[in-house]
Amino acid sequence: MNDVLVAIGLGAGAFIGTMVDNFFAFGAQLIVTPPKHWGRIRAAHVLGVLVLIGVSGAVGGALSSLPLRIIGFLCIMPIYLAIASWRGRNEELESRRRGAATTFAVTVALGGDNLAVWIPLLRAQSVMRGVSVAITFVVLDLLLVTVASLIARHPRVMTTGQRWAPRITPPLYLVLAVVIMWQCNWLSFLN
Repeated sequence: MNDVLVAIGLGAGAFIGTMVDNFFAFGAQLIVTPPKHWGRIRAAHVLGVLVLIGVSGAVGGALSSLPLRIIGFLCIMPIYLAIASWRGRNEELESRRRGAATTFAVTVALGGDNLAVWIPLLRAQSVMRGVSVAITFVVLDLLLVTVASLIARHPRVMTTGQRWAPRITPPLYLVLAVVIMWQCNWLSFLN
């Protein structure tokens, strides 16, 4: 049971750390979309995250023949993402009106950081822990969609969040890089 709780904690941290940009982009999409279309937009976002989880699990499984310590070198991606964020290379969040297909595409397109973190994280887990992490991602995404729907009714909150997200994201990426190193026993290379 302790293993599952650790996996849930790791999954929650990885999800929160990689979904800050998606949260505000999704909220911005809701703000400019009539509420009667929100159901399709929410479903498209959840489907996009399910695709990211599936790809992460499949690639992580395909990498199972590589030693776990080698996978730990993928921690370079979150470090790169943190540096790029600090340098201001993240694209501005767009708030144009979008349909469900565009929401799905944007969710998957913004998922590069998710894949960079989720692939090594899922690869480093046993099957039971990997399933626990994946379920955590799904539950938290459903929560993200619900909270974004509530917050989207208050555009001032979204504007403040969009302003602070670039400041919060780089440190979160660095923490995720350390988690990947730890989960993949990469830090033992330093000994």
